[in-house]
Amino acid sequence: MKYKQALKELWKDFDPFLHLEKDELVDETERFFVIPARAPYVENHLLIIPKRKVYVLRELTSEEKEEMYDLVDKWSRKLHTIHHGVNLLLRDGLVWDWETEIQKSVNHLHFHLIPDCPIWAENLSNDDRKWYTDEEYLDLAKWIRMKFLGKK
Repeated sequence: MKYKQALKELWKDFDPFLHLEKDELVDETERFFVIPARAPYVENHLLIIPKRKVYVLRELTSEEKEEMYDLVDKWSRKLHTIHHGVNLLLRDGLVWDWETEIQKSVNHLHFHLIPDCPIWAENLSNDDRKWYTDEEYLDLAKWIRMKFLGKK
């Protein structure tokens, strides 16, 4: 079954992370699970998931953030023994929206450890990415500071 079809067959509020069985786990700590990705982007793609249902990163406690970082460090080191690089991807916020195609399928914060996987937009080859001129780059930095920090 293809990933999109599987998602359509799951009901909207279904959270597969609340139904994990012990034999599905790669690792477990007091506050987190580590599992293989059910629909991996590449071989050895892992997920790190809080046991407590949270939606966004800011909902994690300091203890949870520290434990999550320790797991990211532990498993990225293990993946680096057989892979050149590892990407960390945060998935938080709302589930997949079939209208706007927000590409997130589970209403539960989770982290992806994705080995040896280039990151770029599907419709844009790596060679087609824009490289900002110095002036454009400084304008962009200024815009982000204004938008998110309210200062120049």
